[in-house]
Amino acid sequence: MRQLITIVFLFSFFADTAVSEIKNYPLDCTKNLQNLLSFVETISADFKQINYTEKNAITQKAYGYLVAKKPGNIRWVTRAPMEQHIITNNKNIWIYDPDLEQVTVSKFIQDLNINPAILLIGDTEEAGLIYDINCIKTEFFDFILTPINAESLYKKIQISFKNNTPVIMKLWGSLGHRSEIYFTKTQLNKKITSNFQFYPPDGVDVIEHK
Repeated sequence: MRQLITIVFLFSFFADTAVSEIKNYPLDCTKNLQNLLSFVETISADFKQINYTEKNAITQKAYGYLVAKKPGNIRWVTRAPMEQHIITNNKNIWIYDPDLEQVTVSKFIQDLNINPAILLIGDTEEAGLIYDINCIKTEFFDFILTPINAESLYKKIQISFKNNTPVIMKLWGSLGHRSEIYFTKTQLNKKITSNFQFYPPDGVDVIEHK
């Protein structure tokens, strides 16, 4: 399975009103992050993803787009030459590789330690129970999330905002690799008509893990 899919779900939902509330909780990083994640119901954006080794060497670059709707509905598409489609409907997850003519179907795991997407597209109130959350003001407003559970797949996650808009996410894997995702053309709370159901094309092998 491609390296890209290990971090595919890690994007966020944000709101104009949430950013204004940061001033009301200047020292409470958890509260600020929960506010930012709580208000918006949909998001669409283009992305650039860069993966690094533990020695900071680039292993992969990819470009694509995402659309998502709470709770748990995602369509994340990486464009050719590394085309890949990942779709969830809060119950199942489909990972479709057109060049391999293969789709893998699994149950969407509702476990923050395994799948941080639950934090970012689901219940944000549990964030303080799963992560130690710190924040700093640099060029952006950065939130650093460190999992409390040592068995988490990620040892650190950083989410950076410019005003109310997500601009960068950085993820450090437990094995030392790092991924960075840069968001552009982000639209929040727009009506989304995408169908978050996947129907495999004729001739595609379907592998089920349920």
